[in-house]
Amino acid sequence: MLKVIEYGKDEYSFPALLVLGCFDAIHLGHRELIKKAKLQAKINGLDLGVMMFRDGKGGKLVYTFDERLSILETLGVKFVLAIDFNEEFMATAPLDFLATIENYINVKAYMSGKDFRFGAKAKGKASTLKSYAEDDENGVWYMSVKDVLCEGEKVSTTLIKSCLEGGDVSKADRLLGSDFNVTGEVVHGAGRGGEEVGFPTVNIVYPEDKYPVKPGVYKVYSVIDGTKYFGIANYGNCPTFGDDRVALEVYFDGFSGDLYGAVLTIYFVGYIRDIVCFNSVAELSSQLERDIAFIRGEASQAEDKIAAVSPKSGESAAEAFSSDGEKVSDNTEETADKVEGQGVCASGENADEQTAADAVEPVSGEVQPCENLSDSTSEQAEEGAFTESAEGEQID
Repeated sequence: MLKVIEYGKDEYSFPALLVLGCFDAIHLGHRELIKKAKLQAKINGLDLGVMMFRDGKGGKLVYTFDERLSILETLGVKFVLAIDFNEEFMATAPLDFLATIENYINVKAYMSGKDFRFGAKAKGKASTLKSYAEDDENGVWYMSVKDVLCEGEKVSTTLIKSCLEGGDVSKADRLLGSDFNVTGEVVHGAGRGGEEVGFPTVNIVYPEDKYPVKPGVYKVYSVIDGTKYFGIANYGNCPTFGDDRVALEVYFDGFSGDLYGAVLTIYFVGYIRDIVCFNSVAELSSQLERDIAFIRGEASQAEDKIAAVSPKSGESAAEAFSSDGEKVSDNTEETADKVEGQGVCASGENADEQTAADAVEPVSGEVQPCENLSDSTSEQAEEGAFTESAEGEQID
């Protein structure tokens, strides 16, 4: 089980390799760094640890602290060095930072992105760590790892946040190496979905410290009692009902049951359309039927990707072309049993004529694979030895 070690407080006595960085999003670059660190830790008989700021370095996070802990545990990390990014920490000199770590943790090796910065005024860098490791008195090794590129761009937290802002969750998913998700408790909503609209929704508490997606209607899925259910999610307000509250509401296609109080993880697959203010509840219900027909057609082609051509804002998803160029039928099957829940799912402000495809990367055609530009620490690394990498940029 993954342990949380508080910086400057808790001890970790087993010899360890510590990965240094911010890690407010565990993306492809981080995964590659951790993969190489895991290999080196195994070769050298060390436990693998990751340094992580509890609340990031200010602002909202792609993944909350608890979400990141869960991801790191699946990647084989043994412990996390949790740090509060406060004024006292920011004033710590680079070598004092390393000394504090080593006073409590039995560090034998460090790894980081090539452009990792640390210490007061970010004066510490990879060359600082390299010089520190070259001093035999310190008794540690150090190696750095270059960037990972995906579709020709450097994978970074900043890029992922820009994708979320634009509603391009499918590209964010590729950069993250897994589907962007939100974990929260199912709570009571306004109670309109089932009785008034005919599409009961579950209301999920969106964490306050989590980076928001663009307001809109999304294709999503969740695993409930071991079964994967696709659905449509509305993130934003509900102007059809004059409701300005920002909420995450999800209708699961084919699920029937009471989920109040349950903790669900909602995985975002693709952007369907903008939020629209409908003239009547009947118009809203008709649109939701078309949205459901759209995601059903998508699920039959590729479970986890949005269509190459998405509908215009407010346009029926069933009237858009799917990724193979065929028209999606306007005829929907009778709505499946609904979720016992509250609220209404897909309403919003008057939309312009921008297509969702403007914001979402199409999945048809050739997609450039993610390119591993990190160093070859390699499966051929010699036991007990760390290798140096070529020059590169920071994995942030």
